Amino acid sequence: MSLGLRSKAAADPKPKHSGAQSLPQVFAVDLHDVDCDKFQDSRYAGFSWYIFFTTLLVSLSALNIGWSIGMANISKPVICQSYPTSVLSTASSCEFPDRIPFSDDAWSIAIGVLSVGGLIGALVSGLIADTIGRRNALVVNNGFFLAGSVLMGTSTTALHFTLGRFVMGVGCGVASGVATTFVGEISPLRWRGFYGAFFQNALVLGILVAQFASVYISTGLQWRIVVSLPGVFSIIQIALLPLRVESPSYLIKARHVTEARHALLKLRNGYDVSSEWQESLASLDNGAPSVRGSYAEPSNRAAATPAYPAPHLPDQPVDHNSSEATMKNNGSKILEKFSQSSSIASMQTRAASESGLSARVNIWQILCGRTRDDLRHLLICCTVLMALQQLSGISVTLFGGNDLAMAIFDSESPLSAPWACIVVCFTALPATLLCMLWVDKLGRRPMLLGSLGGMTICSVLISTGLFFGPSSMVMASVFLCYFMFNMGVGTIPWFMMAECVPAYALGPTTILACSLNWVLSLGLGLVVPIIENTVPQWLFVIFGGFSLIGFLFVMLFVPETMDRSVADVLIKHAGPMHVVIKYGKKNSILKRSSGNNGSLASMKYKK
Repeated sequence: MSLGLRSKAAADPKPKHSGAQSLPQVFAVDLHDVDCDKFQDSRYAGFSWYIFFTTLLVSLSALNIGWSIGMANISKPVICQSYPTSVLSTASSCEFPDRIPFSDDAWSIAIGVLSVGGLIGALVSGLIADTIGRRNALVVNNGFFLAGSVLMGTSTTALHFTLGRFVMGVGCGVASGVATTFVGEISPLRWRGFYGAFFQNALVLGILVAQFASVYISTGLQWRIVVSLPGVFSIIQIALLPLRVESPSYLIKARHVTEARHALLKLRNGYDVSSEWQESLASLDNGAPSVRGSYAEPSNRAAATPAYPAPHLPDQPVDHNSSEATMKNNGSKILEKFSQSSSIASMQTRAASESGLSARVNIWQILCGRTRDDLRHLLICCTVLMALQQLSGISVTLFGGNDLAMAIFDSESPLSAPWACIVVCFTALPATLLCMLWVDKLGRRPMLLGSLGGMTICSVLISTGLFFGPSSMVMASVFLCYFMFNMGVGTIPWFMMAECVPAYALGPTTILACSLNWVLSLGLGLVVPIIENTVPQWLFVIFGGFSLIGFLFVMLFVPETMDRSVADVLIKHAGPMHVVIKYGKKNSILKRSSGNNGSLASMKYKK
């Protein structure tokens, strides 16, 4: 089928054909791929079942992360046999013992090594995702989950079990960086919060189900099945995820522009993708010196390149083949810049290379403001939000919630502690579901402020209960604290990175933010036991202080990203750290000025 362009002249049922060459497939859309009754801008596409099921498959990785975190919380008495003479014992009395000899230190190492593996996985997640693609990275990453499940399920010694936890942690680290990026890149503008919240929803579901299963395990065979179940989820993802399309942003970056076009059409079935396609190309243009010359000075860069200039392509008239026209007139300005004499393949390669898609941006360039868009403010916002997930004290509930509950309830009812821990984790499910429904209506800032403010109050109540109050007051406050965590700060930072940072810098930003998250998880795992043994009543005072600092940080510095493209966010918030002004939703709708050249720099706010 030949390819064409929808313009004002497309209303003529018998258009004239100029004898020019057929248009390249890079920016054209097939007639059967567009529902002309809708023909709306794909950036404001509605709900899609295809993206919904793709997100569900991607979220199996988050389910594995949650399972890895939760399964060791309650099952310690079943897995461990007291063995105080060695840190990591290598001896076992039979082939598959019911319990493994562990010292207290060895068990702490086995729990904490998950964060070490997560840090390593997070550090390489961006490189893997940019090399083989987001979808393929998740498929390959299942090898870590499978290997870790087999190692733990067949473990006979503490060292064997710990090695399995480490390998599982590497898979968790890779998945935490790649899965959120993949979902953010395939989601339409108005549904990014809904689809992005799936990651945290699946994570807390994995924690809950793993802890619930751990209550009923009593023999060696049963706990080995529990620790091996992530391998089953991995097999499902390996079988089904390759059937879904790859991220269009990655395909453009890898110069597979024809595949990227078909992937975008599949994800936005029935919508006009011309504007979103142009933005995707521009967001991958990093303005590398080899393409656009030397960098502008940081102080003048925002003025020099205010927002995503259009890719530089040679000028040439285009044939408006309106008999099969399927794109709006605003796409004609892009198509006019292709050379008439170039073949489709050469145009694809030339468009990608001339747009600066080949050069990579590193973390140091972003921190120094040496990228085309000064991303320092947005980078700090993303990393601080990810750090607040740990500094707010939630790791105490995830990794040591059972120990906390046992310290409170054992004297009254020994059976209350595991179930109290399960109820705490159960509160996360309605919280993440409410976040999914509200985050695209209320906005990111209100949800984050409510979450951190609520956690600050809950931390004060927990501390008061530890000093003076009854145990029921402490646990009730822990329930509410975990609920408030998942309503905002536990869910939103995962997908907010893709809303703030252009695609050319998303990989390094994800590496830095996710790595910091895992580093703090590991650090708190080492520091919290010391505080619990010395001044346990002051533990949640410290966490409450961090939550209050986070509340003030969000109020002063974190921009609103709901219903806003990355270009929209950059126009207002590129540059060094600054106090943000909350713009209303009305001003977040972008429109093109008449006669513009299709670049995002020419977009203006609808007043």
